[in-house]
Amino acid sequence: PPIRAEILRLAGKPTPAVLYLGTASFEGAEARERQTAGFAEVGCSVTALDLTDMATLPSESEREKCFQEADVIAVSGGNTLFAVNRWRRLGVDALLRQALDRGVVLCGGSAGGICWFEGGHSDSLDPATVARPKPELSDAERAGWAYVRVRGV
Repeated sequence: PPIRAEILRLAGKPTPAVLYLGTASFEGAEARERQTAGFAEVGCSVTALDLTDMATLPSESEREKCFQEADVIAVSGGNTLFAVNRWRRLGVDALLRQALDRGVVLCGGSAGGICWFEGGHSDSLDPATVARPKPELSDAERAGWAYVRVRGV
């Protein structure tokens, strides 16, 4: 797709190292595959940094290494509020700013686009977009949430 070609052009390398942050989609395997397959198909190395489960969190030095090696950082769509809050808690927001300062290409769609800006309108309070949504939401629960402005990184 044209967007992938532009990301590769901006990276300045035919096969850049891609760091995938699937935090907003709670590291869902299907989302990861859908959002990284195109990079892998053209020969890019893709590393996924899983930050959702605190019990299996990579060490701070492992996280720093992932960012230092990245030419492109791709962020999933999903729950913007969860992702940005988790990144702040872990210091990933600072790693993202350092990557930007080094000229790393930052990209993503939906939550993966909102996060780069000062802020954005998000459906992150929708009870269907949380990590473990209730299997059966009542009509009141489905209707009883509001959009929220999420401050970006």
